[in-house]
Amino acid sequence: MNRKQFHSKFTFWFLAFVLVLPQLAIAESKTVNPDKVADIRKLIKMSRLEDVVLLSANNILDQILPMLKRAMATNSPAINEAIIEIAKNATLSLVGRQIWSPGGLVDRIVPLYNKHYTREEIKALIRFYKTPLGQKVASLRPEITREGIIVAEQWLAYLKPLLTQAMRMSLEKEGYVLVKKKKK
Repeated sequence: MNRKQFHSKFTFWFLAFVLVLPQLAIAESKTVNPDKVADIRKLIKMSRLEDVVLLSANNILDQILPMLKRAMATNSPAINEAIIEIAKNATLSLVGRQIWSPGGLVDRIVPLYNKHYTREEIKALIRFYKTPLGQKVASLRPEITREGIIVAEQWLAYLKPLLTQAMRMSLEKEGYVLVKKKKK
């Protein structure tokens, strides 16, 4: 992967992780009953959102940091695993602190729960998470997310040639001819 391709991929993932994803959680602002907010925050804690966010951040870093290391190593051979690990740990630490901090992810998600659930529904969900089944759902959520990421990556790899073929056929049907570049 050349430097320009790396920069494009790095920029995409960085923007998706740091800028775009948190913005998806911002809902319309209204005055919310403080008791309902407390219940929503309790539900978010019980459903283990923090574990899922950290798992997702770790997965993204595992994809980005090796590319960063390869790109930087061409300019600075001193880049080693220790530096990459320090960068990963610093990033995960920051993300972890920002989940519950004022203005952090939870504060941005609370309006979504407020918008889509009544206080009674939030209380019912809290009751559910106190049951053995609810506790099992919460405890398995990070593992199912981790396994789901793997399944999604495998599925995308499976779809890639099918999508390429479908796009090629659709373009040809519309009169476009694709010319394959010869490898040097």
